[in-house]
Amino acid sequence: MCLRKLHLLCGLALALLSIGCVLAAGKVGHQTEPELFETVSWEAAYGGRIAGKPVKVTLWRQGGAVMGNYCYEPCNPKRNGIRLEGLANGLMTETPIDVPKGKVEAQPSGRWRVGQLPGLPPQQLRGQWQSMDGKKRWSLELTLEPQSFAHAVDREVRLMANRRIESPKDCDTDSDLQVSALRIYRQGKLQQSLKTAAWGGCLFVQPRWVDANFDGWPDLSQALELPAGPNISYTTWLYDSTRGQLVLGPKDLQEITSPVFDGQAQRIYSQWRASCCSHGIGIYDWKNGKPQLVEQAESYVMPVRKGGKLMGCYIMPEYKSGHVAWPDALYRNSDGLAMGKPPAGDWCDMDVSSSLSYAQLQVFAPQQDGQKARQLSVYGMSKVEVKTPEGARYCPDLMVFDADARKLARIQLTENATESCDRESPGQ
Repeated sequence: MCLRKLHLLCGLALALLSIGCVLAAGKVGHQTEPELFETVSWEAAYGGRIAGKPVKVTLWRQGGAVMGNYCYEPCNPKRNGIRLEGLANGLMTETPIDVPKGKVEAQPSGRWRVGQLPGLPPQQLRGQWQSMDGKKRWSLELTLEPQSFAHAVDREVRLMANRRIESPKDCDTDSDLQVSALRIYRQGKLQQSLKTAAWGGCLFVQPRWVDANFDGWPDLSQALELPAGPNISYTTWLYDSTRGQLVLGPKDLQEITSPVFDGQAQRIYSQWRASCCSHGIGIYDWKNGKPQLVEQAESYVMPVRKGGKLMGCYIMPEYKSGHVAWPDALYRNSDGLAMGKPPAGDWCDMDVSSSLSYAQLQVFAPQQDGQKARQLSVYGMSKVEVKTPEGARYCPDLMVFDADARKLARIQLTENATESCDRESPGQ
């Protein structure tokens, strides 16, 4: 009898031991989900007065951190820009952006008190500005700037991030914040959770309300990751008013890097860079429910001769009023040829002979605001045959703008042709 009880007890012990081993093995194999933190996120522009003087203010909040900048009108950020940093309790410190001469860094110049900041930008900000020593105190009154959307933003965005943001110090690092979802709230109730994969600094991953398809409803756009160049990928969600939800925009929209949405011209434009000497712009219009490319342009090096010296002026396209614009290009005006900006060594500093693949001369008609640029003529590079003691060489033949005579002239780069020009004919 005792032996039977012993066998039963041993069997029970072995069973319990086996169950424990299975549970332990399960814990080892289970991958714990990373902890995520819900973080309030918004950006807003304000106008108002400090001590009776008009100011323009931009604020953005992420979690407990509030940052931004402002300036006294007329605004010139390089001359009178002031940086703001503080907490969601409305206490902020300001520091001039411009470092005084002889100083390593600018010192804080004042403090703000505007009260607790909620999950959406408040319509009014009222409080007090005071100097760092507390001797000067001025009233501060700001009003939220009207948005360009026909329908107001009434939804709160919260990031699901890999760490907490409690103060501006938590935003000092540039690239370790990871956002896996955007939660959309309305009147305190969760409406949607949008999957994302954004990675970077606080301000970089901050989603922004835009009118991406120009229908008057606020859409949401977020940068994903900062590459080596300026060609940043974005995810943009469009608001579906019939469903009352944000939905992922079409693939053609997601493929536009660094998109900017111009509500006035109702066009999207993207400025890109392929290398140090290759910049361009693409302009898109909405057609059949997706953005389609309607204008594009790429930079080039324009050969210019001034004072007998050949120089290369780097001509870059820009965006203006819905179209490609060329502020520095060569124009044929009523009084003759002239560049948008006079050629000078500080910007016409490219060596033409070493940038021949980009060399080009374009002549434009004067461009009116809101109208498409009109190209009158374009001259590329060709090759001219040159006889040398070692046989034929094929050297660059260029059209250049003679800035002194204000006319076009053709030149051949035949100096040291034996060494610097091609041995093979362009036709081969």
